[in-house]
Amino acid sequence: MRPLLRGLGAAGTAVVTLALLAAPASAAELHNISYIARVDGIGRGISVTFKTDPVDRRTEQPRLSPGETWEVNLVMDDAQQAGMTVRVLPPYGVGLHCEVQVDDVVVDSQDLTVPPALGIFNGPVNDTVTCGHFNT
Repeated sequence: MRPLLRGLGAAGTAVVTLALLAAPASAAELHNISYIARVDGIGRGISVTFKTDPVDRRTEQPRLSPGETWEVNLVMDDAQQAGMTVRVLPPYGVGLHCEVQVDDVVVDSQDLTVPPALGIFNGPVNDTVTCGHFNT
């Protein structure tokens, strides 16, 4: 009886080992996402909105001095969905920078210079820079 039990034990171990090896292949691959924002200039404030998954978004309003960076890191299973926007509050003119990194590789980087809004201004203002796939 012992040889039979050993044979079943080896077969059972082989089945469990194969199941463990197959499990990661079916699971989604996770990616480290880094969202980075920088402001070059003095403004009333900035607003950073970023995707935490394909549907959900989060907004933060960091207080940054000129040249300082803001960064948040998270994990997503679909790196193609990573995206962010950086917006400055008028009337001040500043340089905005946004960057999206996936697994420590820069996949998008954008810069925008926002001129100061002087006097009464009722027209549209391009005060937002977008990186990645934010609108999808």
